[in-house]
Amino acid sequence: MENLRHQILHYGRLMIERGLVSGTGGNISCRLPEGDQMLVTPSQMAYDQLTPEDLVIVDILSGDVLEGARRPSIEQGLHRAIYRARPDVKAIIHTHSRHATAVASTRKDIPPFLDNMVVNFGGGVRTAAHAPIGTPELAEYTVRALGDAPVALLANHGGVAVGKDLAQAFSLAEFLEECAMVYLLSFLAGGPVTLAPEVVERERAWLQGRYGQR
Repeated sequence: MENLRHQILHYGRLMIERGLVSGTGGNISCRLPEGDQMLVTPSQMAYDQLTPEDLVIVDILSGDVLEGARRPSIEQGLHRAIYRARPDVKAIIHTHSRHATAVASTRKDIPPFLDNMVVNFGGGVRTAAHAPIGTPELAEYTVRALGDAPVALLANHGGVAVGKDLAQAFSLAEFLEECAMVYLLSFLAGGPVTLAPEVVERERAWLQGRYGQR
């Protein structure tokens, strides 16, 4: 438990350093070993001032605060909805990075235009329909946009990345920002050429079991 608390603090500070959020924006959580509980950042508190005791344990099903004196992130419902829908997800990072948020403000998806998007995301990135911050509707739309993918954009808001642990979720959040930046820059040269669906499927099949360490 203490290790997870310190990991969340580490990645919270790293989000600020890498420009994935500013101020107290965004939020981080991880699923606890019990499976039906999560450890989440508190609402509107600066990451560089958080202590392990500021983090909050929340019941994933009910939303009840089980441990901690702070109010949990306003997006705790979004985190809970993802954990309920995706048993494979152990960590979630929600960011407001510049380029990803710029694309999210258009309410358009990012098509699969990079080979590495196929490697890391399995294809393109969907953008969830717009809903106010902290609402059940935003949680529902985000789950729908994610599907079985590791990342999604939130219309007029930011991005979300999920993973088997905080390290993977953070890496995916960074790569989402990089993809969004390259996507926007590509329009200066005439716009990206999207990989055809059959190419995406062929690359996914080819990469299966070949990429990364076993």
